[in-house]
Amino acid sequence: MKSKSIIAATFGIDQAEMESYRYQPTRTKQAIFTMGEHYFSCGKRKPTEDVGGEWCIDMDQFWANENNTILWSAKSK
Repeated sequence: MKSKSIIAATFGIDQAEMESYRYQPTRTKQAIFTMGEHYFSCGKRKPTEDVGGEWCIDMDQFWANENNTILWSAKSK
């Protein structure tokens, strides 16, 4: 499952709609999605991109765990 699919499942959003939440497409190593003042990404390692806040392991890991990865989140300052 791709990052956008995991994040979509976590928040109950249609996968096709997730592209509109993509943060700087093609400019980041890991796909990052933004919703309001929160940023989300999936991967075994913490994202290195600076989005203003510190990346932390998100509280809701159900779909990430099901796909053997980690859901990361950061809140902009």
